[in-house]
Amino acid sequence: MQVLLPYGEDALVELEDNYGLNSIEAVEKVIIHHLQRQYSFQVVSIEELQICTGMAAKLRADDEIYYLKFSSHEIHKAPDQLFPWLDYARKQGIPLPEIIPATNGCWYLSPLQDSDYDVVYLMREVPGKPIEQVSKPVLSQFAEAMAQFHRIGFNYSQPVQGDDYATWADVKQQENLDELRNDLQDRPFISQELVTEAMQVIEDIPVCTMPQTMIHGDFRFCHVFFEDNTLSGIIDMDESTQGERLLDLCYGLASGSAPEEGSLLTFEQLQDTLLIYDRSLPLNEQERSTLKGMFAYMFLATLCHLSYSNGTEQGINVTQELLRSILSTSEQGLLRRV
Repeated sequence: MQVLLPYGEDALVELEDNYGLNSIEAVEKVIIHHLQRQYSFQVVSIEELQICTGMAAKLRADDEIYYLKFSSHEIHKAPDQLFPWLDYARKQGIPLPEIIPATNGCWYLSPLQDSDYDVVYLMREVPGKPIEQVSKPVLSQFAEAMAQFHRIGFNYSQPVQGDDYATWADVKQQENLDELRNDLQDRPFISQELVTEAMQVIEDIPVCTMPQTMIHGDFRFCHVFFEDNTLSGIIDMDESTQGERLLDLCYGLASGSAPEEGSLLTFEQLQDTLLIYDRSLPLNEQERSTLKGMFAYMFLATLCHLSYSNGTEQGINVTQELLRSILSTSEQGLLRRV
């Protein structure tokens, strides 16, 4: 079994603090027993264990590949609302992983005791891997898949309560902005002048009411898989909630092809992808007027993530250069509506 620590944590500390387990062997025993008891699998082996915020195990059960994901109630305030939405979206053609109900019909069951990470669910493997080489056809598929996700979300009538920060009004809370500013202060390779400029853009754009849909919550390039240059799946969808789609759009376009990598796109590629999305599911006037501010916030959030998660100097600098290009462009110029 391969053990992955993507953010460099101490495995035993993470297991003890978050999951109440004191060894890798204990994790293996708990997972295998859970799969055999709650899903009626006969032969189970763990091929890969990723330990971070939200543990995930790649496993082979009765000769098929599955993933078991451990998520927190802090993120999933209403998992009984989340999983019917994910099932609905998948049936509407969004290439999400198939979630496998337990034998009693439940979408999620936890084998843990006294752990907040008790939203534990099983899903089938999604083929492919994140973008390795950028091309216009690949970026078109990315933008159109996001637009389709949001389009279906507009038509979903049931409530889904998830992340506390799902609107521009949430982003603009002074406590939230102060925390982000403090987290970026004196960090290696981070330009404080750029942080100040981006914060000013955020503060200058007023709170407004924008239409809400179902958003993915973490629609980064690392969570969109391709196989032979064809989009094959969208993963890590368990932060999905009702919110404003600019959060998905701006965070996604700021991201890299891996969590620890800097921004994937050039400024021109970002503009192209943004325009493809807008043509597929047009932004309204309020969304366009907020776009630059949301980009500023999401790029700062991306830089913060990189700074604390093994991001390289090169990756941070690439991300900062892309942010500078955005800040020097008008709202109309971002969508090439000049």
